[in-house]
Amino acid sequence: VALNSLAVNLEKQGKPADAEPLIRETLAAFREVEGNDASSTTQTAGNLGKVLLAQGKLAEAEPLLVEAVAWFRENKSLCSYFASLVELRREQGRLAEAEQELGTLVADMREVFGPQHQYTLEAEAVAARLKHAQPDGAAAGAAELRAVVERMTEFLGAAHHDTRKWQRVLEEMPVEFVLEQ
Repeated sequence: VALNSLAVNLEKQGKPADAEPLIRETLAAFREVEGNDASSTTQTAGNLGKVLLAQGKLAEAEPLLVEAVAWFRENKSLCSYFASLVELRREQGRLAEAEQELGTLVADMREVFGPQHQYTLEAEAVAARLKHAQPDGAAAGAAELRAVVERMTEFLGAAHHDTRKWQRVLEEMPVEFVLEQ
């Protein structure tokens, strides 16, 4: 558990390459001790999937995120792995599947966690980024992401890891989409 906490802390600091070997070790230990159908095993698999996604290791991230999302769906629970799976599908260029995964995620997050929770804001950012990737959706997606980043700054703070992450995404968008209003 301590090793996993250290790895998650490194991931939140924006150091996914440093977090990866620790999460791999933690996942192996959880699978050995608890098996594959335990909450801590599933969360660690999802964390590894997120870290791999952050590094662009899409093929490695996919089965881990699919596993985590399936477990949480089966147990009728929401978590940040749903948004990560949408991001993965977008990165893979599988926009229709990303839209399907997105489904009612934003509404579900708002209902369960409220409009100011980091999971809700992350889901909104992922939805905006997916809209930005759609044909003829770039300007609207950029505007939506800008609004979400402003809300993240207000509710989570400018120094929060999610705020910083999505601010960087916004800054990396082509200037014409970020400046349009």
